[in-house]
Amino acid sequence: MATTRGSLQVKDGKYYAVLSFKTDEIQANGKPKYKTKWFCTGYTVKGNKKRAEHFLEEKRNEYDRKNLNYSDLYFADYIELWLKNIKPELRPSTYRGYSGNINNHIIPYFNSRRTKLQDLTPCMLEDFYNYLFTDKSKTDGSEHLSATAIKHIHRTISKALNDGVRRGILYYNVASTAKTPKAEKHKSEFLNEEQVKELLSLFKGSVIEIPVVLCALFGFRRGEVLGLKWHSIDMVKRTITVSETLQQNIGGSITVPPKTESSYRTLPIPENVYNLLKKHKQEQEKMKELLEDGYIKSDYVCTWKDGRVIEPNYLTRTFHKMISKSDLPTIRLHDLRHSVASNLLNMGFTVVQVAEWLGHSSSTTTLNYYAHTDKTSKISISNSINNIFSA
Repeated sequence: MATTRGSLQVKDGKYYAVLSFKTDEIQANGKPKYKTKWFCTGYTVKGNKKRAEHFLEEKRNEYDRKNLNYSDLYFADYIELWLKNIKPELRPSTYRGYSGNINNHIIPYFNSRRTKLQDLTPCMLEDFYNYLFTDKSKTDGSEHLSATAIKHIHRTISKALNDGVRRGILYYNVASTAKTPKAEKHKSEFLNEEQVKELLSLFKGSVIEIPVVLCALFGFRRGEVLGLKWHSIDMVKRTITVSETLQQNIGGSITVPPKTESSYRTLPIPENVYNLLKKHKQEQEKMKELLEDGYIKSDYVCTWKDGRVIEPNYLTRTFHKMISKSDLPTIRLHDLRHSVASNLLNMGFTVVQVAEWLGHSSSTTTLNYYAHTDKTSKISISNSINNIFSA
């Protein structure tokens, strides 16, 4: 949304673009006063609404370009305009995250305080973060935000201010020196080989059996497994290629390229997984014939019986619900990826090999997250030390 508000009005049978400009005057209720300006679009009402809307948008953008004074711009207005400008270059999930942080937390807080962009300080940001961390600042007013959620908000602000520095609007990014509440490091749970076998039995016959099996054995991310399509599975060479990820979006899920080059990877399919996929493909073909026009045709591997793609949130929610009722550790879906790394390391595969299997951009990532799980090597070291001591 631009800093200039606008609407279409009808007068004498024609559309008018009405722009509303925020002034420095404050009303009795503490909100800013606005002044309006009317522009005739030249379009009659009948059959010209889209043209009139385009005229309105052009007028708003024209006014912003000519009249936007960054020295007088409020921080809340700046970050709202920043979000609009960068939307075309963002992945849908990234935009949703930024939009939620900005509209639910940043704008309401700083708008009420009338903080100007040029007056923003690290101290102001820290007060904001402390407010989110200690007050009932969730959108439903139930409780405060977690330190992790606040760090995401901080990153949004920092990126917006960095762009301001890059464009010459700001001298420096005040968020770079602002501190956020310390988050407790999440301690991931891991399933050993026997527990993975038990997990596969637990989900056998479930609608999410295929994505769970692939996540538990290949270490796929949620978006990778749900974005998997049959054209990426070579049933002759028995390979599976990760080339797309599924992201939940307003109006339905979409597939987008992976974030990093290393995420593109082709892996060999084990015999048992090959047989499971072959059976699953045959079942999909049978349902296509049975339901005919009632079947939603697509190339997705992970679908409902009627062809609908399984949504990311449904997979996460159902996985948690089923595993919490079992005797297995209550892990997150993403912890299956960690479990794959842990078990492969314990089997004796190198960090580089595991990094390539999981699609890490660097083996350092593998070390940072999983080196501590390699219990086999630690036991070997302990036994060697014991032998030296005994000698």
